[in-house]
Amino acid sequence: MDIQHLRYFLTVSRTLNYTKAAEELYISRQAVAQAVRQLETELQSPLLINRKNTLVLTPLGKVFQKEASKVVRSFGQFEAAMLKQVEDKKNELRIVMGAGIVLNLSAEMFANFSTAYTSILLSTKEEDNEAILRHVEEGEADLGLIGTTPAYIQGFRSCLIKKSDLHVCLHIDHPLANKESLTFQDLKGVPMVGFGEKYDLHRYYVQKCHENGFAPTFSIITADVNISRNLVLENRSVSFAFPDYRKDSHPSVSKVKVLPLNLGETDAWGIYAITRSDEEITLPQQLFIEFMQRQAGTALSC
Repeated sequence: MDIQHLRYFLTVSRTLNYTKAAEELYISRQAVAQAVRQLETELQSPLLINRKNTLVLTPLGKVFQKEASKVVRSFGQFEAAMLKQVEDKKNELRIVMGAGIVLNLSAEMFANFSTAYTSILLSTKEEDNEAILRHVEEGEADLGLIGTTPAYIQGFRSCLIKKSDLHVCLHIDHPLANKESLTFQDLKGVPMVGFGEKYDLHRYYVQKCHENGFAPTFSIITADVNISRNLVLENRSVSFAFPDYRKDSHPSVSKVKVLPLNLGETDAWGIYAITRSDEEITLPQQLFIEFMQRQAGTALSC
């Protein structure tokens, strides 16, 4: 049954006059009568009858009027709640994300979302992983985008936006550069640029090194991309990188090689959207997550 037809019927049942109902609804008398006939066809029973040129409700019509009122009232509350979600603060969606997230997902995906949902104002900033969790937990951000594994975001509602394999960036003259892919064992004793304990990638790398029976070797701890780049270009260190590093317009990209790091079958590393688990997900949050999943080609599941 169409909610609009229920509204038309309720107006007719109150006025008991098709013409008056049509005037109140600002539609034609024919449209009102057709809506009522459609409902009667679905129910296979009349709701209104003409008795001595006066419309009266049938016994079914009286029951239908009572139940339809409940449905229309409930639907009106639902509409109002959804409109409020869309209109509040122009629906500013405050997103805090990890370094490199925009590069991995692409700035175009964020721009496309803003174009598709003009009523939602995106507000973004970059933070380390520790700060992302804190901002979301304390309600200072509506949603976090973080490169991590589920083990590090327990206690939050999380949705995978994009599975993201890890890659290592190294100089073309590095001894490992002739390999097609790397394992953690390959990195034993190899100087690596670390990000620090506030980043899940750093913690994850340390954990995997220990699981493989050795302690990691760090050349420096920094989140500065330029420092990391220079150490790789000088062949003094390796670093983590995105697989599309070679698309970089920097002229030195010809001196580096990017190799995939074999994580094993059980590690679900990727970019996750996180929200507070103790609050219902809002419409802007849901729209953003589903849009990003579609753009990234991820199955829509959380």
